[in-house]
Amino acid sequence: MKRNFLMGFISGAVIFSVIGAFAASYTAVTNPFPIKLNDNEVSIEGYNINDNTYFKLRDIADAVGGFEVGFENDTIILTTENETDKKEEKTVLTYQGHGSVKFTTAEGKVVYVDPYAGEGYDEPADLILVTHEHPDHNKVDLMPHADDCVIFRSADAIKDGEYQTLDIYGIHIEPVQAYNNNHKVEECVGYLVDVDGKLLYFAGDTSKTEQMSTLNESNIDYAFLPMDGRFNMDIAEAIECAQLIQAKNTIPYHMSPGELFNRERAEQFITDSALILEPGETIEW
Repeated sequence: MKRNFLMGFISGAVIFSVIGAFAASYTAVTNPFPIKLNDNEVSIEGYNINDNTYFKLRDIADAVGGFEVGFENDTIILTTENETDKKEEKTVLTYQGHGSVKFTTAEGKVVYVDPYAGEGYDEPADLILVTHEHPDHNKVDLMPHADDCVIFRSADAIKDGEYQTLDIYGIHIEPVQAYNNNHKVEECVGYLVDVDGKLLYFAGDTSKTEQMSTLNESNIDYAFLPMDGRFNMDIAEAIECAQLIQAKNTIPYHMSPGELFNRERAEQFITDSALILEPGETIEW
């Protein structure tokens, strides 16, 4: 709407400061008429020449915004795009189902976490995070890869018993403990992912860990917790872990073996921070 008004205003009052030969033929006098912008009187210096009113481009730009004025290579440069016109880029996270999540950063980097289930593998991966090597978490060839794609596996995250952080594309990734009777602590990790001002926690395949009691200090925005009750913790233990972690939002996933999603089980995840996402649903920030 601003741009339409602006162009109408420009075309309705021809705007030039001075054009040499033209100015020599006519006498310019100060514009005697008041000027209102959206019913508010504004002070813009104008000139009457041969019964036509003229304004300086930069004065109009300052008054109404919406464009910039420049001069380069003997050409007047008008730029109509300003900060309000530009599309605000956001981070978009998509739950794909089971234990698979994808997010695209504000800069357009595409990250897959434990690729295996659901849809949405058409975009080339810039980064793939794998919490462990079970086949329902490590299908890293489901999607095309960018030329410089990085695959960060649990074997990369744990070296000589030490957790290794990764900083890439403006994203900070910190591996954390993940283990239970079905998953060895030295072979599995969860990930804390700091991206575009939000902290995400992907627990991977795990039950309650010793480290969870300290995760509340991290101020996690979105935590993904498994709750299938067979390979991981059950619903009651997932609720207990959510209360320990104290994330702002806790999303149940990996909730039923062989299923993308189980609404009945998801709705049993009753805690203050519970946020249910179905496959294909997104979060933006």
